[in-house]
Amino acid sequence: MRTKRPTALTLFQVGVATVLLFSTSHGVSAKPKRVKEPAPIAGQRYHLVKNWDFGSAITNRAQLDAEFFTRFIYNDGKLDTLNDEWERYRDNNNHVFADGELKLTARAVDGLKSGGIESGMLRSKWTGKYGYYECCMKVPKGRGMWPAFWINPQVGWPPEIDVLEIVDNGRDSTTNSFHYVHGKNKDNADLETKLDKWGTYRPGFDYSDDFHTFAVLWTPDMVDHYVDGVRVAHRRFSWTHDDGSDGGPAHVLLNLAVGGSWPGPPQSADEFPAELAVKYIRVWQAD
Repeated sequence: MRTKRPTALTLFQVGVATVLLFSTSHGVSAKPKRVKEPAPIAGQRYHLVKNWDFGSAITNRAQLDAEFFTRFIYNDGKLDTLNDEWERYRDNNNHVFADGELKLTARAVDGLKSGGIESGMLRSKWTGKYGYYECCMKVPKGRGMWPAFWINPQVGWPPEIDVLEIVDNGRDSTTNSFHYVHGKNKDNADLETKLDKWGTYRPGFDYSDDFHTFAVLWTPDMVDHYVDGVRVAHRRFSWTHDDGSDGGPAHVLLNLAVGGSWPGPPQSADEFPAELAVKYIRVWQAD
């Protein structure tokens, strides 16, 4: 952990938008940035509570460390992989700032095998419950890649909201996306959906060709998934543990996993380094 004083935040409400002002430890302020309200919540009395903009607000490692961890919350915050995935989350040039973006970077440092790949991830120090969560990203090409943007409880699992998962395993690819919720307290019969019978959304383009926005509108009894402002799933969902107790506050996760049972193995070392490029993550909550 770095001991440098964290960046301070000041929020100003301006009409239907919010200005987020970041002040450095030297008292030099970044240029205030006006953020337009996303269409799904426009005029519904939401306000911006987090604007992790990697082109203006967070542009170096000290600022990143003030807002995020780079390991999962489990094992006292030291867990560096899940399930049978091949990557291990590290800080060896796996979080790269370039071109006004943050690039979560996977590198094959010890061969194409489990544990041979180092990658990048973010876990927010901020926690919250309900709201509109949005990320603008460009996913990498390559077999075995598994980028994900999700919401996870601070204590206990499930519940979980997968805002986005994309896997490239030869069957699924960067031309379709997954948008799930996990936990017993959900209604599996979606009220409205553009997902196919396999639970995937097929937008008619390749996600790896450009940046796209992925979001959820999370309320006490519903979760709506959005891709580029289009609602792709509308379902009932209760943020509770399997025993019926409240799921509590949640953190935001963004990671580039590689390998494992679902995405399968990478096919070539030429696919590395692989980059999940991120412009911003934003969270809006109701007044």
